[in-house]
Amino acid sequence: MKLDKTPSECSSKEDIRAHIDIIDREIITLFSQRFQYVKEIVKYKTDAASVVAEDRKQEVIRVRGQWAEELGLEKEAFEKIYAILIEYFIKEEMKILGHK
Repeated sequence: MKLDKTPSECSSKEDIRAHIDIIDREIITLFSQRFQYVKEIVKYKTDAASVVAEDRKQEVIRVRGQWAEELGLEKEAFEKIYAILIEYFIKEEMKILGHK
């Protein structure tokens, strides 16, 4: 299914919810694609410190917060979302690193 209406063109809660579901599916698909790159970068990491990459982690969180704010979203909420996402991916990278 694809988005065929703008939010203001939707005519019911069900219509709006269906469109939200489509968008959420796309977001999850993009997170999955992002994870493919995360798994691939482990080839270039040699230890736990390089996986965590604290400076990069903080930069990503900060910039994603700025991007959210530029689009009228709450900066802090999206910084928290990305902090959780990055922690999940770090755990997955550590598993991969352990198998190298």
